[in-house]
Amino acid sequence: MTRRLAWTLMALTARSLGPRRSDWARAMAAELEVAEAQGHPLRFALGCLFGTWRTMLGDAEGRFTLVAHALAIGVVLPVAGMLSIAATFGFPFMAASDGLAGFLFGSGERTLLLNVGNMIAAPSLLFLMLLTAGLHLPVAWWILDRDWDRVGRASRFGAAAVTTLTIVSGCAAIDPTTLILPIWVLAAEIAAIFTLATWQSHLPRHEQPAF
Repeated sequence: MTRRLAWTLMALTARSLGPRRSDWARAMAAELEVAEAQGHPLRFALGCLFGTWRTMLGDAEGRFTLVAHALAIGVVLPVAGMLSIAATFGFPFMAASDGLAGFLFGSGERTLLLNVGNMIAAPSLLFLMLLTAGLHLPVAWWILDRDWDRVGRASRFGAAAVTTLTIVSGCAAIDPTTLILPIWVLAAEIAAIFTLATWQSHLPRHEQPAF
């Protein structure tokens, strides 16, 4: 387990360095093999990762890369997880006595908001929630790849899915205000992605990541 985690951290280090510093990444990977033989691979891998991040703060490309990773790993993936968990516990066609925490942690009691007449909407609502959540996984990867065309198409598709979710919820007589928080979260996420793409377009040409 320790070995796998160490090599995962080293892969993240190499990803952070980018192709222009691939020689440095290969050298650190070779040193990790030595550290592994000496019995402290995790400590060495953590040192390489933190050292790389400190170095990256000194130039525009490095700061851009760090922010891109923070957005993809620290925002997009957690949002995907939260949407998936909430959908699993019946959001938005159920009411949780503990509010949002009830959906995220499965606490409290949940009451079905649908009746016999509109129960048919449940599969559609669940599908749209899971689709929106699943869409975040490739988006996180495309952000790291700077593939803004695909990110843009996925964001538009996600916005359409959320709009459809709101319409279907309204047709099923479910209070649409329950979707306000997810909509705001997704809107903030899209704004952050747009800001990141704009930032890259203003990087000096010689500093723009070559992917």
